[in-house]
Amino acid sequence: MKLLLREYVEKSSGIVNLQWDEHVTRKLPFDPYAKNPQTAHYFLMVASIAETELIGRSENARALMIDLYAILGNDLFKQNQSSSFEESVQKSDTFSQLPTSKTQIPHILASVNHFVEEIAKGDLIQLAERFSKPEEMVREVGKNIARMGGRYIDKSWMYMRWMVRRRPDLGVFSNFRSRDLQIPMTSSLRDVAFCLGLCSEPEADLENFEKAEQERQRFTDFAASRDMFPEDPAIVDYPFYVLGRWIHGEQLSIRLLRSHLAFWQRVYARIHRTSLTFDVISRKESSFEQEIRAELERLQFMFRFEPQILNLSGDGGAPQYTPDFVLPSCRKKGKVVILEPHGPWTPLERRMVTISSRSFPIWVYPSQVQPDELRFASKLRAFRKTWGEMYYLVLIVPSTFKDRVERDYPGISDEICEGSDVPKLLYDLKRSSE
Repeated sequence: MKLLLREYVEKSSGIVNLQWDEHVTRKLPFDPYAKNPQTAHYFLMVASIAETELIGRSENARALMIDLYAILGNDLFKQNQSSSFEESVQKSDTFSQLPTSKTQIPHILASVNHFVEEIAKGDLIQLAERFSKPEEMVREVGKNIARMGGRYIDKSWMYMRWMVRRRPDLGVFSNFRSRDLQIPMTSSLRDVAFCLGLCSEPEADLENFEKAEQERQRFTDFAASRDMFPEDPAIVDYPFYVLGRWIHGEQLSIRLLRSHLAFWQRVYARIHRTSLTFDVISRKESSFEQEIRAELERLQFMFRFEPQILNLSGDGGAPQYTPDFVLPSCRKKGKVVILEPHGPWTPLERRMVTISSRSFPIWVYPSQVQPDELRFASKLRAFRKTWGEMYYLVLIVPSTFKDRVERDYPGISDEICEGSDVPKLLYDLKRSSE
C-alpha cells in the first residue's frame, strides 16, 4: 500500500491548491506567489473560513474572498470591519451557496484582522520569524483567531502548510522547515486516514482534543516514515485531500482505497496528468437540474453537484468532463452512478408535407446536427473510455430526443433515461442501494 501511496503522492505533488490555482474560473485579484505580508494576511482569512460548516465546499472560500475583495478593496484587511463584512457577505454572489453557519463568517474575518493588526503589528512574516517552529505559531494563531484553535486547530496547520512549503505551495514563511509541519486532519484527509487505520472513526470527535492530537500525530508519523517522506511529510496533504474528496461518501475501507489508487494508476498511464481537479461552480442549476436535486433530496440520496473535474484522454488540448450529479453511495453493476441531465441536442426540424392537396407541418429529425451536440457526444465517449470502469453514466434526455440519441450515439452512456422517468429511476436506485 505504501508503494501505491508514494507513487500517487509523487505524481500528484505538483497539483496547485484550488485556493490559488490560476486555472480556476474565479481569478485572484493579485499574484498569490508574491511573498509579502498582504499575501500572508489574505490566505489567513481564507484558511479561517475554509471549513465545511461555514462555507460547504472549499471552492466557496476562494469565491467568497474574491467577492469580498471586489466589494471592499483594501478595506478587507482593516480592523473593526464586522458590520462591513456582514453586509458584504450578504451581497456576495457566493452567499446563496453557503450553509446556515455562514452568519459566523464576519466575526471570524474580523478576528483575523484584529490578530494581524494587534499581535502581528501588520506583518505576519515578521511574526513568523519570532518563532523557531511552526507549532509555536500555530498555537499563537489558534489562541487569538476565532475557530482556528482547539477543535479547529487543523485549519491553522493547513495555513502553515500553505505558508511554509515551497511551490506549488506559497513558501512565504522561509524561516520554518517543512519537516516540522503536521498533517491537518481535515475531513477529506480523515477519510484517507480512516482507510489506512490511522484513526478509529471516520468522523472526528471534536470534544476530545487529546484524541484529535494523537490522531494528527499518528498521521504525520505515517507520512514522515522512512519509506514515505521523512523530510517533507506535508507533501501528502493536498494529494490526500484530492484523494479524500474522491472517495468521500463511499464505504470507506483499505480495500476501497487500494482499488481507487490502482484505478488512478491506470488513468494516469492513459492521460499522463493528474486525474482530478476542482473549480468554482460558475453557473446556476437549470430548472430541470433543480427538479432532479429536489427528487434526490426527497429520497434522501447522498449526492454531489459538479463535485470535481475529471480529466480525459484525447487530442486537442486537455479534454475534461464535469459530472452533474454524482451519487457516491449508489452503485449499479458495481459502479458509482452519475446522473447527466444535460445535452445540447439539435431540435427537430419543421417540414411541410402535402397529401391529397392538403398541406400540414410535421416534425422530423434534423438533417444536420449542431457542433455542440457532436462535441458533447465526443466528450461522453471519451469519459466512458477513461473512467467507465468506475462510473455508471445515466444520460437523461427529453422524450423527443431519446430515440435519436440512442440511434446516433450508441455507447456514449451506460443508460439513457427520459426526463419524465427520473422519479422511477431514482426510486429504483434507492431501493437497490439499501
